[in-house]
Amino acid sequence: MAECGSRAHLIITLTPEGTTTNIVRRRMELRCGLVEGHDGPHRDAEHGEEWTAGPGRPPMLLRHEDEEPGS
Repeated sequence: MAECGSRAHLIITLTPEGTTTNIVRRRMELRCGLVEGHDGPHRDAEHGEEWTAGPGRPPMLLRHEDEEPGS
């Protein structure tokens, strides 16, 4: 069976200690590996991410993570 292939862009941000500014830590392109026409959210098993989206332009997903000590 063919894969869904839906895509999304995940932007992970952090706020460096001592600032109030968010910066991009990592960018990833996600791709749904479920079967074409599946029910429910899209899923990228490689990156462990899920999202919902309609047809058209790939959505931009944002996730904030705290800065790890010593980073």
